[in-house]
Amino acid sequence: GQLFKSQTGMTVSEYLNLVRIEKAKTLLKETTLKVYEIADEVGFTDSFYFSSVFKKLVGMSPKEYREMQ
Repeated sequence: GQLFKSQTGMTVSEYLNLVRIEKAKTLLKETTLKVYEIADEVGFTDSFYFSSVFKKLVGMSPKEYREMQ
């Protein structure tokens, strides 16, 4: 974990969340899956936590992001 952080500037969990959110953005654009289904698909067991992480990283909720597309 320390080597990863020294090389990337972020923790493994931060990186994993970034990857998951990028996949979620694609699913929000390209599918009609519900937000909780997308959360599950990208590896979040709690859709409320997923929405919180999504908003923190993207600046808007998953619903707002989908409506913007």
